[in-house]
Amino acid sequence: MLTRFLIHIVALLFVFYVVWGIRGSVLWAAVLMALILAVVNTIIRPVLLILTLPVTIVTLGLFVIVLNALLFGLSFAVLQGILNVHFALSLVQILIGYLIYVIVSTVLTHVF
Repeated sequence: MLTRFLIHIVALLFVFYVVWGIRGSVLWAAVLMALILAVVNTIIRPVLLILTLPVTIVTLGLFVIVLNALLFGLSFAVLQGILNVHFALSLVQILIGYLIYVIVSTVLTHVF
């Protein structure tokens, strides 16, 4: 459990530094965002998956990727509100950041 949490923190650090180009000390931001993502994925995601089931069926499941990216962006927006900082990211940047986050966390999970 702790290993998976640390893997998600490392994946978030990769997204912050490499994909989005956020510089500075972002370790605590990554830890906080990992916690926010855990809460969002536990509470909000199941409700939204049920509500968007018809769209998901029509798009053969591809809408789930967009939904997850939007929840990832929501978590980042909550993080910005908590830390009182602002980074303007477009929907494409959030989608790319989410996809890289998933790839990095999947690779690290299989390694460890």
